[in-house]
Amino acid sequence: MASHRERAATSPSAAVDDNELPTDSGFSMVEMLVTIVLMGMTVVAVLVGVQTTIHATVVDREHAIAFAWLQSASDEIYRTARIPCTSGRPAAIAAYDTAANSVSKPSAWSNAATIAVTDVEYLGKVGVDDDFEWSPTFCFEGTGYTDSPLYTQRVTVQVTSADGGIVKTIQMVKSE
Repeated sequence: MASHRERAATSPSAAVDDNELPTDSGFSMVEMLVTIVLMGMTVVAVLVGVQTTIHATVVDREHAIAFAWLQSASDEIYRTARIPCTSGRPAAIAAYDTAANSVSKPSAWSNAATIAVTDVEYLGKVGVDDDFEWSPTFCFEGTGYTDSPLYTQRVTVQVTSADGGIVKTIQMVKSE
């Protein structure tokens, strides 16, 4: 095998200094620090992604619980006898609110969470040629009107989580 000097002597363009050492092929301290920083940033980004996924899952679960509670309450309201508008809107709201609150509160939620009937409106129209619309004042039952099982009501039900972070509302149509 040829030595350093012999190779230098045979190659005119490769002059070698006697004091020159062969280069080291390892990593420098700066390269190591850059690698560690880049790996750290990657790990932090992955952890932030995992944390965001967990938070989104919890929020989605809370919304699903609220929606399920609303569905159960609307089923109970639907089973309750329709309160005619002649009894007054406050009486209808109170009766349907009692029905909504008879549904068990989700076990995952604290007692501070609430469900409430917030509105009852009636379907009707002002004139014969007018379009039907919802209003809290329409009442076509009682004296002067024929009795009909088709008097339609729109009931608004709202669920609020204990911390107020989740507020879900549905409107259901009730008739007999």
